[in-house]
Amino acid sequence: MKNIFKTTLLITFLAFFTSCETGDLDLLESPNNINAESADPNFVLNDIQLTFNSVIGGYSGTSQRLVRQLYQFGSYSGAVDGGTSNGPWTNSYAMFANIDLLNNINELDEEGIPNHMGVAQILEAYSYMLLVDYMGDVPFSEANNPEEFPKPSVDSGASVYSTQIELLNEAIANLNVGSNKTPQDLYFGDFDASKWIALANSLKIRAYTNMRLVDPSGAAAGINAAVSQNYIDTVDEDFQFLYSETGVPNDSRHPAFVGNYQAAGAGQYMSNNFLDLLNAGDDQEPFVETGTADPRLRYFLYRQTSSAPSGNNLPCLGSADHDYCYVGNLYWGRDHTDDAGIPNDGVKRSTYGVYPIGGAFDRELFEQARAAEQTMGGAGIRPILLSSYVVFNLAEASLTLGTNGGSPVSLLEKGIRLSMLKTKNFAPSSISTINPDTGDNYAMTQSDIDTYVSAVVSEFNSASTDGKLEIIARESFIANWGNGIEAYNTYRRTGYPDLQAPILAAGPFPRNWRYPDNEVINNPNLDQQSTTVRVFWDNNPPEFID
Repeated sequence: MKNIFKTTLLITFLAFFTSCETGDLDLLESPNNINAESADPNFVLNDIQLTFNSVIGGYSGTSQRLVRQLYQFGSYSGAVDGGTSNGPWTNSYAMFANIDLLNNINELDEEGIPNHMGVAQILEAYSYMLLVDYMGDVPFSEANNPEEFPKPSVDSGASVYSTQIELLNEAIANLNVGSNKTPQDLYFGDFDASKWIALANSLKIRAYTNMRLVDPSGAAAGINAAVSQNYIDTVDEDFQFLYSETGVPNDSRHPAFVGNYQAAGAGQYMSNNFLDLLNAGDDQEPFVETGTADPRLRYFLYRQTSSAPSGNNLPCLGSADHDYCYVGNLYWGRDHTDDAGIPNDGVKRSTYGVYPIGGAFDRELFEQARAAEQTMGGAGIRPILLSSYVVFNLAEASLTLGTNGGSPVSLLEKGIRLSMLKTKNFAPSSISTINPDTGDNYAMTQSDIDTYVSAVVSEFNSASTDGKLEIIARESFIANWGNGIEAYNTYRRTGYPDLQAPILAAGPFPRNWRYPDNEVINNPNLDQQSTTVRVFWDNNPPEFID
């Protein structure tokens, strides 16, 4: 497994390193000579932080397509193969090697670097949990030790999860140590140990929510312990990676902005299922509907044309296989798994809006995204673990386990309001919500929010227990826009929201991801697995979801 044997610092050569004061850039001349005696801990930790963002990106995009936030082309076997996991796997184990290096620096430093270690340990725990969430049993105890274990075996996903929860406790202890050696923080800005501690406790909530099906009593106890401490429950504690408007010489804009707001037009389709849900639906059974138009719609999605698709731009017209084909209201998308030819409609299909990628707000100017008068220039965020995500996990746990932290309905309402607040205040004042031709202001109002929340709460109060779980999962799914990871986990864990079925024979839904083919080839102790294998916390039936 050559990709997890790295013991020297792997340089993430990104432009804004130079603006982060990462230390002696002469180190870049010979990265293989970097060791604990010569390495700058800030430089090493910056690389760890940047690599972690790449890990998240490696999982999120494919996951968004699987759960119908974005359009999925064709069968599931094409979506998740032996190459899909290569990026996050390789980046994760390279990052773990750099964390080992940082630990060596810590041991050589007379005063230690406890806060640096606390941050790195949280990212390590998060990344190992993600490996388990996506691939189940993974190398851990024998990983990154090529002299003793040249062909490392896997550890059970359950044991890896348990070990990472203990690592989070170690991280919290390190972050509680006062130190005059402050890390550079690429996520929260100015380093604040309390925010990283809140993240650690929130990761425990996340982990125990995943584990509730296989260990309900242990999950409940773990969540109750975590909510008695500081956790992410306000927008200013949101764990996210910030992008900038910088395009040259090195691009640090949001990748989805780069892929959808450029000369060739939008490079991705939105899922018709997601478009339909945000538009309050058209009563097409069995799809879940809120019954109320979502106030986040114009922030999440941007329409490039005032014309409805037709002719060659609507090849699905008249097809009995398509549930939607066109959802209406000028939103151009594609049905889940549609494998028909792609028309030349990059400058017409609906695309990402201002949130979270830093695109344009939809004020009905219907400009092509590449020529939109006002955008954030790609200065968006990668939402990773937001306050709304954590609160929706607590709502699910409160409903299913009876945990502390609030009643299911109060947590449901809080999660929605946190998502609305995040979205409403995302764009700077320079991004207008007013159509200059008509004077109409399309900004989200408090009345819009209250109306939506009232409708959902009313629906929730009249639902069965299973119906309540579906509503929590649906609202979490919407708030997860831009993060496919949490939506993918929720879908496997709960079976909700009730999403559009594939319109063709797409094969079984991937309950996990295959190991990277190159790792399987190089390590006889790693056997390739089918995507029907379920990770340890997923004990739902084999054909539970599609």
